[in-house]
Parts: sequence; structure tokens; C-alpha cells
Amino acid sequence: MNDHEPDLTLFQDIDLPSLSAIAGAFEPARLTQARLLAWLTKGELAEQVGVSSAAVGQFEAGAIKPRPELLSTLARKLHVPIEFFAAGRPLGRLDAANAHFRSLRSTRAKDRAKAAAHAEQVWELTYALEKQVRFPNVDLPEVPQGATPVEAARILREAWGLPRGPVPHLAATMEARGIVVCLIPMTNEAITRVKAYSTDALGRPLVIVTPERFKSVYEYRFTCAHEVGHLLLHPNPLPGDRQQEREADQFAAEFLTPRVEIEPLLPKTVRMSALDQLSKNWGVSVESLIYRMGELRLISDVSIRRAHQRLANLAEFRREEPLATYPGEVPTLLSEALALAAQHGFDRTDLARELCWTVGHVAEVLGETDVRPKLRVVR
Repeated sequence: MNDHEPDLTLFQDIDLPSLSAIAGAFEPARLTQARLLAWLTKGELAEQVGVSSAAVGQFEAGAIKPRPELLSTLARKLHVPIEFFAAGRPLGRLDAANAHFRSLRSTRAKDRAKAAAHAEQVWELTYALEKQVRFPNVDLPEVPQGATPVEAARILREAWGLPRGPVPHLAATMEARGIVVCLIPMTNEAITRVKAYSTDALGRPLVIVTPERFKSVYEYRFTCAHEVGHLLLHPNPLPGDRQQEREADQFAAEFLTPRVEIEPLLPKTVRMSALDQLSKNWGVSVESLIYRMGELRLISDVSIRRAHQRLANLAEFRREEPLATYPGEVPTLLSEALALAAQHGFDRTDLARELCWTVGHVAEVLGETDVRPKLRVVR
């Protein structure tokens, strides 16, 4: 690409020879990815573009290629530039079965497929930026087979050289070790049902979360630690598996509040004011500290239930503050990489052109929030 080439625009006029060239280089997986991101079934897309569902299936299987004239319609319905469908650039391929999804009951197959497609694009964006900027090396220690979640948490704290006490900025700590953390603003119904998921099936570990789904920064931190637990302990994901979910929770609890450090500090009975102070100091919720007291057998199961009931009625201990108010917990690796690349002549438009995305879609995958006021038309 050079400075004389026009910026990539959506639904641009492309002459038939160019369309024929794109159709000739048609990448079936790109159609699948765009369809999943548009949250459409094959039948729904077929109806919108005026072909049969079987035809869409054949396009995606690579059995036949769409006519050049159909590419414009597909691009318009799927909100991608026409060039998006051409082969020739790195393509992330992620089966939803290779990602850790916390709950299968609330996460439909359609939602998981869309989340997997989003993870593919996060990886593709990361890969494109890595060609311009050196990212931190991935630093996740190998955990011996058979290690417990508690042992894995201790191994990780030692491997990352974390001092005793709270982990001050978990997202920043993860990013400094080469883990890509990505936030998805609440603009997408399917993704927001997923809440959080992680995968290392694409070569670089990804943790993707929806910040608005969390009541507090403490819950968000616990979820990030939970996903790191999956990355360490579960190379073969079993999405929604209760044992794996329980182990990831145990890992997160030990990683954020090591037993040898937190046990002497926990009260011997449920005293909310004392737990609230510990919550602020350690960056974990009062609720998780109550669970921790139960795990360490400091209080009975009955006391735990009563404590949670009491906590539910104490508004002063339920903080709901936006994640943006906690610098260091908002991931910045990708945006900082783009800013650094821009200093060396590779800006957002170049990135969009290389990925064959719109500039707006680059912003969306970067997790940027559209702060423009929303116009509502009332008739």
C-alpha cells in the first residue's frame, strides 16, 4: 500500500473486473466469519440476499463461488467491505469448542459461534499489529500435570515475580505477560450474553470480557483471574464443565488472595465492616471473601448462607462503578500498540485497509466506546 491509494470505504463502487477478481479469490471462511458476526443463520442470510440456503452453504463450503454481482449484496448485508471476502491474508480459525465459556445454559450455540468469530478477529488484529510492533512475549508457566488449582496459582505468582499482597492491576499484569485482554462494550446482544471467555488455540492467549456485565471492578478482576486459571489448567476445554469452572474459581481465589496471606487477616466471624476494608485493600469483593472464609473452613456453611443473605440487603457494600474509573484494569495493549505503530507511519486507516475492515470496525474490536450521542427519530 502507498499514500496514493484511496482509503478503504464501505460499499464502494467497484467495477466488474475488480469484482470478478475478488470473486475469483473468494475465501469461504470469510463469509462464514462475517455471517456469524452478523448473527445470521445461513437461511436468514440467504433470504436477505435472494439466494437459497443451500447456495450459502455451498459458498461457505467452497463448493461454488458467489457470482461477482452478488458480492456487493453480501457486503452490504454483512456490513463489510467487498474486499473482505478475498483470500490472501492471515485468517484465525477458532472452533467454539476450543474456548472456555462459563455457562452453557445461558450461552446458546449461536452466541458461542459469534463469540468465537469475534475472537478470530481479535487475533487477526493482534497479528496485524505484531507485524508493526513487538508485543510482550507470552509468559505463562507450564503447570505440572495433576497440579491442583491452588498449586497452579502459587506457581504463577512465583513465575510472574509478584510480591506478597494484592495484585494491583490485574489486566495490566496479564498484558505485560503477553495475554491479550479485550473488552466488548455492551452493543451486542449475543456477545453480552457470553460475558467472558478465553482461548489459547490461536497461538496467543486471549481473554475477552464484557465490562458492563460486571457489578464491580472486583467481580471483573476475579473473572480475569478465572480465565487465566483456564489457560493454565485446562488445555482441553470442556465448555461449561462444572469441574473445570470450579477449578478456575479455586485458582482465582488463591491467586488474588493467597491463603497464607489472607487467612490471618480474615475475621473469625462475619463482620461486614472488616470484610469491606479487606475488599478495598485486596481488590476482591466482599462476597468472594465470604466464600474464601468458607473454603478455609473459618465459618460454617450456614454462616456463609446467612452472610450472603445479609449482604444482599446492605446497599453500602454493593458498589457499581464503571470499569473506566479504574486505570490499570482497563486493557490497553492493543490501543497502545496501534498508537506506537502510528508513530512509525502505520495508522488506523492502514490497519483497516490491511484487515479489509472499516475503520469503525477496528474501533469496535479495539473495545472503544462510541461516545457520540445517539439520535432517536420519533414519528
